[in-house]
Amino acid sequence: MRLPARSLVVVQRTIVTLLLLALFGSPLALFSAPAASAAPPAQDDAGIRTVNLELILDLSGSMARDIGGGETRMEAAKRVMNDVIDALPEQEGVNVGFRIYGHLGDNTESQRAVSCQSSDLVVPIAGVDKEALRNQVAAAQPIGWTPIALSLERAGGDFQSGEGVRNHILLVTDGEETCGGDPCAVADSLRTGAANLTTHVVGFALTEQQAELVSCIAERGGGLNLRAASARELSNAIFSVLEEIQVIVQNGFLEIEEIGGLFPRAAISFVATGDQSPRDVITLTTDNRVELTVGFYDVSWSYATGGEITIRVNIEAGRTTWVRGSLLKFPQGAGEIYAVTDLAGTVVWQAPFELGDYVWVLPGIYTMELVERVGDPVLVMAQVQTLPGSATQLEVFTAP
Repeated sequence: MRLPARSLVVVQRTIVTLLLLALFGSPLALFSAPAASAAPPAQDDAGIRTVNLELILDLSGSMARDIGGGETRMEAAKRVMNDVIDALPEQEGVNVGFRIYGHLGDNTESQRAVSCQSSDLVVPIAGVDKEALRNQVAAAQPIGWTPIALSLERAGGDFQSGEGVRNHILLVTDGEETCGGDPCAVADSLRTGAANLTTHVVGFALTEQQAELVSCIAERGGGLNLRAASARELSNAIFSVLEEIQVIVQNGFLEIEEIGGLFPRAAISFVATGDQSPRDVITLTTDNRVELTVGFYDVSWSYATGGEITIRVNIEAGRTTWVRGSLLKFPQGAGEIYAVTDLAGTVVWQAPFELGDYVWVLPGIYTMELVERVGDPVLVMAQVQTLPGSATQLEVFTAP
């Protein structure tokens, strides 16, 4: 399975600088260095209830060619297909079938007519029968010609249409049509037919000319057109299709850094693209870590006395996306009101400073500025740059 674990830092690392301007009485200003704190520990489309998928595998004679490392294209494809079968979910609403072509006759001219009529559904589209799928993959041998158009045409009869059903073909081929058919036209007719079939293509070890010839199958079939030159790339391509059509839905994690028990109770909303439907907004309460399906999300929260902030994060399969944070601690005031803003002008605080007041912020530069003068102000303006994972304490002293 392709799940490398690595984290993505959302907010950049910074260094600390402080600037104080204008004090009460005889000027004397001091500030403390940041106090170190612990670093962090390392949907389906609306209305779609059933996803039907037919895997179509090329068994033409060219699949016997070497792919590198002493392995043939067929051996590499078998290895990848077994990984795919292992990952398929056995659950209601997911049905996966398996069709092969080019498995009869041979790739000689005398056997062309026989081979060009060979395309069979060897595992029906009914649930996920992993044993049957593995057996058929094990039995596959590279033999004949490449009847892609015939296979797509016959595949069209393997599906049933209906409300809440989405139908997909995933074709893996190492060459173009060699039996005189027009697979691009067939893919187009399947797309506009009653079953509304989407055809995805993974071209395996194709030349540039072959890639050009098969690209229209996916284009006119409304699906993904991917290429692979190795077993690893073949695996990545097939899993990309499975994730796109949500046969396999992989999850990642979002974690907002907690400092001293404090983190924003953010609202997390999925960013819908294309025909993706909106999902429920998740609001953090007692936990700063949440599991999410892959995709882009807007993370938003409001400050107690000021504005709102939104950042966009990318959730990747098997990975944790971190949102780093800082604590900004304020000095004792004398009843005057201060506004604290980030570089974009977002207000994170607008109220008097009382000893012990603090706010969780993203690492960055913040300006503290006097808004309303009451009596003799202790501080007129200061700029502070905070470190991720730390608490920055601003202290102001006055001299008689």
